[in-house]
Amino acid sequence: MNLMQLRAFHAVATQSSFTLAARTLGLTQPTLSQSVKALEERYGVLLFERSSRKVQPTEMGRRLFRLTTRLFDTEQEAATLLEGSAQLAQGLLQLGADSPYYVMPLIAEFDRRHPQVEIRLSIGNAGAVLEDLSEARLDVALLSNPPVDPRFHIAPLYRDPVRLMLPAGDALAALDAVPAAALAGRRLVMRETGSMTRRTVERGLAEAEIVPAAVFEVTGREAVQEAVGHGLGIGFISEGEIRPDPRIAIRPLGDRGWQTDEYVLCHRDRRRFPAIRAFIELAVAAAADVQVIG
Repeated sequence: MNLMQLRAFHAVATQSSFTLAARTLGLTQPTLSQSVKALEERYGVLLFERSSRKVQPTEMGRRLFRLTTRLFDTEQEAATLLEGSAQLAQGLLQLGADSPYYVMPLIAEFDRRHPQVEIRLSIGNAGAVLEDLSEARLDVALLSNPPVDPRFHIAPLYRDPVRLMLPAGDALAALDAVPAAALAGRRLVMRETGSMTRRTVERGLAEAEIVPAAVFEVTGREAVQEAVGHGLGIGFISEGEIRPDPRIAIRPLGDRGWQTDEYVLCHRDRRRFPAIRAFIELAVAAAADVQVIG
């Protein structure tokens, strides 16, 4: 088996782009494309669905990518041992998070301690970030309420109450705390499917048997804030993500304990990598200074 062809395939699967993969490996794009094509032809398989906008692995490609990830992780571990980079004098750490507010302070501290380590950050809803972590496109993720999965090392960090976002002129904004029953018959602004805040709220509404008048779905927490600010409904936000906005009143739920729990996670077999281990240890230590999930 040709290792260079596997390396070319792995780079394309990681970057979702032949152009970026070629740049990463220091090759011309035609050379890299030919390596991948030769691998496909040798074994009579199709590894990528190619389009003008994005490159997506086929089912066979995804299965092979899981194997090449293990292969090149082991290679990197050997290089780390032999080159002495266990002291974090170099390297790349790819992070994912469902909110920038929790992860940015950690990145700032990590960068202060290990300035030679390059950091890349992807922000998305929890479902998308978890998928990227599962497919090894990320090294570490900070997520709310991730599912129990034996593939991952998961460490608890913060417990974050869910708050209501109300238009400042709404009658409920005059209350110090809003009973959950007051949400019945109101239009609610919800984030897209995959958002853990949305899942938490939907579960809470179902348990309390509360039926809203309508749900206005938007993508992203910024869109929720804008929708509420323009009077389009009542939204929800984790306490740690609240940012001042004169158009919006933030109130707790007076009789319900809806909350999201934040965790840091990585693949179990990658936790031994120095940069991954160092970031997770930093996150857990920082949480201990605030409020660790019990």
